Amino acid sequence: MAKSIRKRVNPFKFENLLKLLFIAVATVMILSACSVSQKTLLSAEGVKGAHIGIAIYNDTKGQWLTKYQSDHFFTPASNTKILATYLGLQFLGDSLPGWKMAENADTLFLMPLGDPSFMHPEFSFQPVVDLIKNTKKQIVVVGNQQDHFEVFGRGWSWGDYDQDYQPERSRMPIYGNVVHFYQSNQKITSIKPFYFFRDNVDLDKVVEKNWSRNRLGNRFFTTNENNKSKYFQVPFSQEVAPMLLAVDLLSDTLGKNIKFQNYIPRPINAFKTIKTVPTDSLLKIMMLRSDNFYADQIVLMASEKLLGKMDDAALIDTVSKTFFTNLPQRMRWVDGSGLSRYNLNTPENYIAILQQMQAKFGEARVKNIFEKGGEGTISAYYKNFPGTMYAKTGTLGGQVALSGFIYTPKQQKLYFSVLVANHMSPSSTQVRRAVEAYLTKVTKGM
Repeated sequence: MAKSIRKRVNPFKFENLLKLLFIAVATVMILSACSVSQKTLLSAEGVKGAHIGIAIYNDTKGQWLTKYQSDHFFTPASNTKILATYLGLQFLGDSLPGWKMAENADTLFLMPLGDPSFMHPEFSFQPVVDLIKNTKKQIVVVGNQQDHFEVFGRGWSWGDYDQDYQPERSRMPIYGNVVHFYQSNQKITSIKPFYFFRDNVDLDKVVEKNWSRNRLGNRFFTTNENNKSKYFQVPFSQEVAPMLLAVDLLSDTLGKNIKFQNYIPRPINAFKTIKTVPTDSLLKIMMLRSDNFYADQIVLMASEKLLGKMDDAALIDTVSKTFFTNLPQRMRWVDGSGLSRYNLNTPENYIAILQQMQAKFGEARVKNIFEKGGEGTISAYYKNFPGTMYAKTGTLGGQVALSGFIYTPKQQKLYFSVLVANHMSPSSTQVRRAVEAYLTKVTKGM
């Protein structure tokens, strides 16, 4: 009698096959959802005809979720501040190395190191001001003849010289290199510094008007535009003699005879570093409101720290060849703020930079510096986002950028970068809403 032979199925192998099948189906569904969402973004009203690059990496699973023109180059605007943040974390320590100090029997020598918080109304901690006030020695501010940079970065718009988002760069920033206007009840109540208005006898007659100044020099005047803001800023010009002007402003404010010389005297005791505000505090403010001035001063401070001089081009070249050699594409990087249209970067590069930043400086520290959804420059966006987003925006005429990382409802971690170039939307809002809708769809259910 023939025996029937039945092949037994290993239940463990069968269970593993089911798991693999489930994972495969889930992956296909996620990729399909991403594809649908991507098509929705590409056809959105605000971005029709624009160029778009997308890169999303699932760090939890170690795989790309989606790529679309992710190796193409875009003008990243203020996404460039991600690189400035990297420089601040890498070179500036726990607190900003604001000044160097040395002294002999009768003179105190001070060398400014580019600290943007110096005499800025935003920062009450002013150790160098206190030092100057309390010494009886002659104060001499010292420059560095090796510096090589312009007050405006390469590719900045010269026509924006009087706009509050484009203060000039300097070795010795003071008051943030802007004039601070305060007004109430239709009158100017305070101006800091008042140095430029000593001979202006018509301030009491000014009623809620915008202020500007001439291209060269510091003649300030009102325009025909109304301005009801309680506080606003106008950059002052320091193009002729930046250090001399800064020293004059310092002398005028503190009522002291402060001198300037562009060389380090010998012999004197060794220079000591004076630290000022916490580095992470400044970086967080810079990221939250996308402060161009703080970002570009960080580049100059990093250059001073690494090269012993302020040379933004040399600093960026050196750092690119040492810290960013493994990026997927070779980026073009020219400033700290992203004001320059010469900057070019890719979505894939931003994923790599963010990964490297967190690995080197710690996830918690980076999260604390980046703005969350519903905060800072994205305060009007991602309020009902299904996960938690930490990101940096970027905006220039026709350009919109957003790069960062997301923790999904199921606690998967995604790195993402969405760069939009050459959109014709009348404002960036429509583009940002389209990107918001896309990232929301991608994040749901993950």
